[in-house]
Amino acid sequence: MDLLITNLKYEGYSTGSYGKSKADGITLQFSCEETGCDYYAIYNVDRSRLRGSRKGEKLPDGRFSVRKKHAFFGFWHRICGLDAPSKGLTAFHDCMGKLKAFTFNAETKDGKRLIKSTLRKMSPDKDPISIRQLSDKAPILSPDKKSDEIQAESDFEKILTTCEINHVISKHGKTIPSAPIAARNTSDKDINAWLSECDEFF
Repeated sequence: MDLLITNLKYEGYSTGSYGKSKADGITLQFSCEETGCDYYAIYNVDRSRLRGSRKGEKLPDGRFSVRKKHAFFGFWHRICGLDAPSKGLTAFHDCMGKLKAFTFNAETKDGKRLIKSTLRKMSPDKDPISIRQLSDKAPILSPDKKSDEIQAESDFEKILTTCEINHVISKHGKTIPSAPIAARNTSDKDINAWLSECDEFF
């Protein structure tokens, strides 16, 4: 079963010849930020000069060239969104450090070698939750916050009740029982007038 490894940071690279056929390649080294474990991915590249009088001669260690059909070029350009080196496809060794700007994830079969076709750049951060998304969900209240809000609502109801009683007393000189505020059949105009009178008691 393939395992997905996340939060991979590029650490460096090395060049060499791999397998029975001694195929030229480049090994990218990665480290997981969360676990500190090391991983690697191997890509085919050219480590010999492709033209000129020295064609076929091995390049110095760390030097390599890439063709556009190589998987490494697709990783560099399409996955990472990086431009080819300004000096051409033989100058990647000058700009490999650009990979350190990204965080990657990839799958692995053996817990060490990454499956290069699954190597992807991770998004820096999740997008902020939009106002619309917030309105679709009820706010999550902690027990203390919920208790505080219930208490605040209770206190507010007491103030309104006291205000109503005082209002009745000021009108009639004594307390007269009245129906709950919510049960009254009043218009917006009546409510606004009542609240305006209520303000006199604060």
